[in-house]
Formats: sequence, C-alpha cells, structure tokens
Amino acid sequence: MIDSLRRRWAVLYEKTFHGSPARIAVSSFAAVILLGALLLMLPLSSRARVWTGPVDAVFTSTSAVCVTGLIVKSTPDHWSLFGQLVILALIQIGGLGIMTLGAFAAILFQRHLSMRFESTMSDIVEAHAADNVWVLVRFVCVFTLLLEAVGALALFFGWRGSFGSVWLCVYHSVFHAISAFCNAGFSLNNNSLADYADSISVNAVICLLIIVGGIGFVVVRDLLAYGTWWAASRRGKRPRLSTHTKLVLAVTGVLLVAGFLGILVIESNFSLSEAPWKKRILAAAFQSVTPRTAGFNTIDMGTASLAPATAFLLMALMYIGGSPGSTAGGIKTTTLGIMVASIVATLKGRGKAEMFHHSIPEETVHRVASIILLSAAAVVVGIFLLLITETAPFQKVAFDAISAFGTVGLSQGLTGPDCAATVWGRLILTCLMFVGRLGPITLVLSVAELKERAVYEYPEGRVLVG
Repeated sequence: MIDSLRRRWAVLYEKTFHGSPARIAVSSFAAVILLGALLLMLPLSSRARVWTGPVDAVFTSTSAVCVTGLIVKSTPDHWSLFGQLVILALIQIGGLGIMTLGAFAAILFQRHLSMRFESTMSDIVEAHAADNVWVLVRFVCVFTLLLEAVGALALFFGWRGSFGSVWLCVYHSVFHAISAFCNAGFSLNNNSLADYADSISVNAVICLLIIVGGIGFVVVRDLLAYGTWWAASRRGKRPRLSTHTKLVLAVTGVLLVAGFLGILVIESNFSLSEAPWKKRILAAAFQSVTPRTAGFNTIDMGTASLAPATAFLLMALMYIGGSPGSTAGGIKTTTLGIMVASIVATLKGRGKAEMFHHSIPEETVHRVASIILLSAAAVVVGIFLLLITETAPFQKVAFDAISAFGTVGLSQGLTGPDCAATVWGRLILTCLMFVGRLGPITLVLSVAELKERAVYEYPEGRVLVG
C-alpha cells in the first residue's frame, strides 16, 4: 500500500514539476501561492495577532505572487511587519518567477544543472537560440536587484522627513521600489500614492521603475548594449535593436502618450478640475503609466469622481498590459502591435503581416489571435460570474475584473481595505489574477499533453468571413 502511494506520488511529482515549461510555471506559481497563503493565515502575520481567513489569505497571496496589487485587507493596518515582509517576498518571487530565482541560486552556489532544466529555463526566460540562458538569468536577477536598490535610494531622498524615523523611511522606500519595479502596486498607504500627487521626484522614480519593469528584460538588455556602445566607444559594429525591441518601444510610447492626453483632457473637467496644472500633468502622466500594470494611483479611482470615459480608457490600458518577458501582465504590447500589423496587411492585400521591414511568421499571428480570444473569453466569463455573485454596478465589476486579469491592482470599490466583494467574488477575482499572470495559453498547455506536430495537411476549405 505504501509503495503504491509512493509510486503514485512520484508519477504526480514528475508530471507536475518535470513536465512542459507551461506546466512547471503553473505548478511553481500555485505552490508559492499556497505557501504564502499559509504564512499569511498565521496570527503572526496580522497586527491584531488573530488568524486571517483562508479566502482572504489566498486572495492576498495570489495578488502578491501574480504582482497584481488588489487587496481585501489594508496592507498597513491589517498586516504586521512579518505579514508585510511575506507579501514583499511574494512580490519579488512573482515578479521574477520562482524558476528564475531558483536557477540564479544554483548559479551562485555553482550547482550543476541538467540540460533538461536548461532547456526549460530557456523557454521560461524566452531566450533566443544564440543566447546563453545562464547569462540571461544572471542578468535578469542582478539588474533587478540593482535597479530596485537605486530606486529605493532615490525614493529615500524624496521622502526624507516624511516619516517618524530614518528606518521607517528606508522600509517604505524599499517596499515601494520593489512593488513598482515588479509592477505589483502594493502600497503601505491606504490611499496608495495620492499624498505625493504633486511630487515630481516620487512620480518620476515610480514611473521609471514601472516602465523599465514592464518593457521586458530582453528589451532592457538591447537598450543597454546600444547605449553602452553609443556612450563609450562607438567602435566596431553598432548593435542593432531587434524587431521585438522596436515593436515594444513603439507600442509602449503610443500607449503612454495616448493615455496621458486622454486622462489630461477628460479628467480636467472631473477629478482634476480644481487642481493646478502641475498636479494635472503629473497625475495624467502617472495614471497613463500605472495601468500597465502597476496599480498605484494618485487620483481617486471611485466611480463618483472618475469620469466614465477615463474608466473605459484605463480598462483598455489594463487589458493590454506590459510586454513579454517582463514583470507585467495583460495580453502584452507585442500582441497588440502584431494584431494591428495583421489588420494593416489585410487592408493592403498583403499575405503576411509586416513591421520594421520584417515579415511576421503566420504561426505568431495565429498565436496572437488565440491570446486575444482566450483572454477576452476569460474576462467575459469573469465579469459574467461576478455580476451573478455581486450587487455592484456593471462598471465597478468590469473595472475590477479587468484589473485582476491584467494584474494591475486598480479598483473602483469592489475590492480594497473595505472589501465589498462576497466570498465567491473574491475567489473569482483570485482565479482571474492567476489566469492573467500566467496567460490563458500557458494554462491550456499545462493541462494538455504535448503532441508531435502532424506530418500531414488537410485540403483547404473555402469559408466566407467578414
């Protein structure tokens, strides 16, 4: 009997943690979420030294690991220092990924890793064929820690004198720097960063951390290589930005400018109508950055003060999210860019989507269509279920559902310190956060058995579309 159970456990462990990269990613995130929830349930994690309910603990752990930022308990009021440190550790693990951190630890201790593990890591960190996966893993971890340290130092100088002690200022600076770079949106203030809406230094540092964390490590590495060549020697062959990097930068720039102008124009007649122009510009710039996908806010997100048009714009930005290989969620900027390129190619009568003098493989276009359809289906199902379980207005439900799927953390009141969501609503939002962080395709591949590519093709069939 015992031997039979051991064999079954061995088979389950092998399929779960030594299967496809998709299955490993899902299993790793689920395991860390479960561990985090168990720690957050302990009386040690709450200021009142009482047990936290399992649903709230799972919700908070999922929000931290999936770097979302939605809360059902006040981060500064409910959670003790231990609980806040657990949340911070989960944010860091979720931002980088448990497999990436595990590989980095193995590198530090000079552990020998199998070729199978190296192949898995290559898929997880999205390394190209010419890349050394261990060099890329080392770069990801070292760059993250370095930029978070620089961001924390900059925030410390911006917040000097705002807290009762130097150590409290250091703690707030480190917490918000990690939360910003990992695009988590957790804050030690109940009103997020609304108290610093007119602070140029705080807005600039937080926005920079969010943008760098959201464009992806591959893009950052390309930019660093190009910048180093330009600033230093300018000798030899000039590094070329990849098509991926160009697309990420182009789409990110367009979304940031469009979001800034939209929020500035619309909210100047609503929540920012009485604010000076300095605060209007800073708030509009900040809120165009944070929906993708950090979740901090410097203006009130409530339905009573935020214009419906702004809420719709933010929902669109939250759905798009950041870029592949980053700490952000959403369908990703490259997905939007390729979709637009595919539409343009169709209108021009071209056979393939094109951008920056390169053709996009049909397989990539098909994957983009699958991502958009599966993501839209997940959001629609989530909103539908929430409308059944909750009594909140449609806009509030849709906003928080898209925020959960996009791993953003902005809320119009369905969640928050005074959470109005039911137990079933919290579980639905938890599932949306998990699906949004890993991606619908990853979840589908994790439960599907990998099959070899078919060596045959069926004859083409004519179908009318449009």
